[in-house]
Amino acid sequence: MLAPILSLLAYANDPPIAPYNPSIRSSDRSVQLVKQQNSAIEQLLSTNECEGCNLENAELQGAKLRGAKLRGANMRNADLSYANLENADLENTNLENANLASSNLQGAKLENSYLRSVDLDNANLNNANLEKVNLENANLEGSSLRGAKLDTAYLRGVNFRDADLQLAILENANLQDANFQRAILRDAVLDDAYLGNTNLRNADLRNASLQDANLQGAKLVGTNLRGADLKGVYLPDGMRND
Repeated sequence: MLAPILSLLAYANDPPIAPYNPSIRSSDRSVQLVKQQNSAIEQLLSTNECEGCNLENAELQGAKLRGAKLRGANMRNADLSYANLENADLENTNLENANLASSNLQGAKLENSYLRSVDLDNANLNNANLEKVNLENANLEGSSLRGAKLDTAYLRGVNFRDADLQLAILENANLQDANFQRAILRDAVLDDAYLGNTNLRNADLRNASLQDANLQGAKLVGTNLRGADLKGVYLPDGMRND
């Protein structure tokens, strides 16, 4: 009888086992994630490189990141307003919902990047490479995209109001439902572009090339098309201009 009693007393002196609490593990993961992101921000600001890093929700307002190497980084919801990203490598990055208002992206490489719903209000994108990007529902009002490359880009619903796209390349781009009101598209290339239901009111398209573009349903009130190449264009009424 004595042995079983001693055994019970030994178990009684053991510390109680805490019940499983999944929120603790979740909290630990959150803390770890914040540490990793802070480490990534420190790395970026100190070395100007952070390829493939997780910079989601990063606060980088006004950051000096000229020529930064950020290829493949996750920058979803990041605040990069007023940041200098001139000539930065942002190819294949995720910038969904990011704030890039008034940022400098002149000459930046953004090929194949995901910029859905990004805010690029009054941003400088002159000569930037935006080939095959997804900019659906993005805001580029008042931005400058002179000489920018937007070949085969997905630009549905983008707000280009008052933007400057002079000499920009938009060949084979999807511009359905985009807003180009009062935008400057002089000498721009829009060959084979889809501009269905696009708002081009009071836009300047002088000397632009729109060969085989689709303008069905587009709004052309006050649009300046002087000198534009409209060969093979599908007009707003669906008729083709041969």
